[in-house]
Amino acid sequence: MRRRILLLLLVFAVLSAVFLVVITRFDLKGHNEGIFLLRARHGALFEIKDDLYLGDGGRLIFGVDTDQAPFRYFKKEKAPEPGVPFLEFKWDKTDGSGYIMNFLPDGGRILTCFSRFCDSEGHYNHGLFVGGGLPSGVRYDRTNLINETGMSYSDGTRWYHLWCNANEGLASAKTLKKSEPALWQFLGSSVLNRSSSALAIKSSHEALVDGVPLSIDRCAYFRAGDTFFILSIRIQNVGNVPVSYYYAYGDEPWLGDYGSSKGNVGWVDGHVVTTVQYVDTSKFGHAGFFDYGNTAVGEGHNFTRKANFIKWIGGKKPLVYFSNRETEFPEKGNEGEPLGSDTRFIGLQWGPQTLLPGEKVRYSLAIGMAAQDKNGFPVIPDLKLDYIPK
Repeated sequence: MRRRILLLLLVFAVLSAVFLVVITRFDLKGHNEGIFLLRARHGALFEIKDDLYLGDGGRLIFGVDTDQAPFRYFKKEKAPEPGVPFLEFKWDKTDGSGYIMNFLPDGGRILTCFSRFCDSEGHYNHGLFVGGGLPSGVRYDRTNLINETGMSYSDGTRWYHLWCNANEGLASAKTLKKSEPALWQFLGSSVLNRSSSALAIKSSHEALVDGVPLSIDRCAYFRAGDTFFILSIRIQNVGNVPVSYYYAYGDEPWLGDYGSSKGNVGWVDGHVVTTVQYVDTSKFGHAGFFDYGNTAVGEGHNFTRKANFIKWIGGKKPLVYFSNRETEFPEKGNEGEPLGSDTRFIGLQWGPQTLLPGEKVRYSLAIGMAAQDKNGFPVIPDLKLDYIPK
């Protein structure tokens, strides 16, 4: 009888384990950011992960992340020295995801996350694409914590949202069919240079436009104490026929407080932009949003007054515009319309660009948080780019 009971218990344990495996999907990347039980999207009932990305929080059933006590006390992290800037980062070269924390001389911090988000189609990006957050900021998708996502700034008392998940991709100049990063083939990534004062990361991809393969190498450069980073993108035609395409980069950043565009107005040197319009790139080399308030839609000036910026560096100048929606250019129908939507957008577009077989082109951007003048209005920070390879 005892053997029979033990045998039944063993069978029950085996069947339970098999059942658990059947109904549970395991996604263990080796990131060791915690342990999380989620409702699965499809197929299995549950999902177990060792990391949590933006977009996963709404499915979370239970989880513990290593940034919580008592686990954080076991993390071997360098304590910042007062007044000395330095970089701290974590990068998974196989998955092509990670984050960089830049400790500023004044005690502030800037967090930049790459490919730490799940998009609306359930896709995960891989590579140097701005977006996502750490488990402590994305648990249960609580809006008051999601400020600490994408690219964000902490002054020691709270986090301010600077940039969201970037809207980026290629499109055929012939058919306008889009090729978005989540669908590009990820070929791998590497850390090119690392120290407490400088960091360079590279990710490689391949995309198809009109059936023609394009090789895409992306490099991100960080320097301790800077409120920005440099993103350099090289595209090469590795096919046998010419190809014509557009390349676009943009964002509806929800600057200041995540979840709302309220207060966001555009800015260029010495000017606030309150309406849908193109930027005159013959006069201006950068633009951004300013969380100031748009009186054209009845907003006061009781916002955070943080500002971001994006600067296009070298090469051909892009078409740059402010809009109420990603898909709307400032054409005659809506040019001059007040920036008042909840998706106030800044867009940059190059093209149509034609590449012959073997030909390549480079696009470079400085992306980050703007400085302030004595009146509290945004100005571009001092950009010293001598550390960026040509």
